[in-house]
Amino acid sequence: SRLICRWLEAGLPPENDTHYIGYIAGLFAIIGHILPIYYGFKGGKGVATSLGILLMTNWQLGLICLVFALVLMALTRVVSMGSIAAAILYPVLTLFVGGGHYIVESSGLGNGYFIYSVILAIIVIFNHRENIKRILSGTENKISFNK
Repeated sequence: SRLICRWLEAGLPPENDTHYIGYIAGLFAIIGHILPIYYGFKGGKGVATSLGILLMTNWQLGLICLVFALVLMALTRVVSMGSIAAAILYPVLTLFVGGGHYIVESSGLGNGYFIYSVILAIIVIFNHRENIKRILSGTENKISFNK
């Protein structure tokens, strides 16, 4: 991802507009955690990495999504439910809180941050497709708070 970001930095982007480089690096970090080469392309679902990227690009929305996910996990006792719901909440917050350009308003990207948030949400939701099937059928594992 560093090589691609340097390539983009070399001349493809609009002048003085570097936000997208962070977005691209974030996407590649998430993909790298979902499909790690060293583990035979078998990794996680991208939730923790997406949260880390979200906290770095917009810590306010990141904290809102994190708290929302934790509350939902505590109420439903289903971890994947909190992850999926937070992934859906992220673009919704981005759209309604900042008119689709919450963090990149001055950069000239327009709805770039909203599009970025939708891409991250799609990645997380896609990786939870088996969990979604189990949630709908009522067979998803639940966490227990008892010892």
